Amino acid sequence: MKRAVVVEAPAKVNLVLRVGARRADGYHNVDTLFAAVGLCDRLRVERAPAGITVEVAGADLGDPRDNLVYRAARAYLDARGERAGVAIRLVKRIPVGGGLGGGSSDAAATLRCLDELFEPRADVAALTAIARGLGADVPFFLSPSPLALGAGRGDHLTRLPPLPPRRVLLVGSPEGVGTAWAYNLLARGRGRGMEERSARQPIPLTPARCRDWATVAGLAHNDFEAPIFAVRPDLRETLRSLRDTSPLLALMSGSGSAIFAVYRDEESAVRARRRIQPMHRDGHVHLTTTLSRFPALQPV
Repeated sequence: MKRAVVVEAPAKVNLVLRVGARRADGYHNVDTLFAAVGLCDRLRVERAPAGITVEVAGADLGDPRDNLVYRAARAYLDARGERAGVAIRLVKRIPVGGGLGGGSSDAAATLRCLDELFEPRADVAALTAIARGLGADVPFFLSPSPLALGAGRGDHLTRLPPLPPRRVLLVGSPEGVGTAWAYNLLARGRGRGMEERSARQPIPLTPARCRDWATVAGLAHNDFEAPIFAVRPDLRETLRSLRDTSPLLALMSGSGSAIFAVYRDEESAVRARRRIQPMHRDGHVHLTTTLSRFPALQPV
């Protein structure tokens, strides 16, 4: 029986994010295209006689019991009626409050690790049900592919074949964006008619339209950009700077505040980083890559 495992928990970007009507449960319907990228947190999960301990390095996330990692461990052990405990060490590298899914990825990684340590393993439906209870983005990080369409809250997934890996430049902000705040801004902007709307209906997101980077670049859009940029001109300026580096596409991820660009080749990405880095000396510029598979668990 394994005693401990480690795993890298990757960030995600939204290559497309369209926000629909608010649902009866308080969430909004969304249509999105998730892509996992190689900027990762790191988790080490070890069996313990009892209880749950979470040690966090690299960021101050407050009370560990409020962390999604703790909540994921609690939900998993409770669902199984498991009396044993776990000790978890989380090393944070993904910017917090950036719309990059770091907390959701950490939660999914915790579930994966626990399911490796405790027998018998849970079936996929049971694990996915736990993930959905933790957050709308968590199921994506449990899915078999690092590229997927998300509908409903974002948790109804259609697995897609990964696109060829491309270099990604991520630019974070020292000041994050709260998800609830972003949705409120979006709702107010739509209420005042401030949102830019196309005269035509948007092209439907389908698997057939997600098979190559050129087509995806033509679909790239984030509904949160207009309302958030109206009150965060710094983020609008970051996006403008990235678009000036001639990427395949450049967007804000999720509800912000991270801005990212995808490049055709290594040379273009490195040249863009040299240009962008001096504007962001706070260390929030990361050059990474889209993933062709999720990181594997490693027994220790």
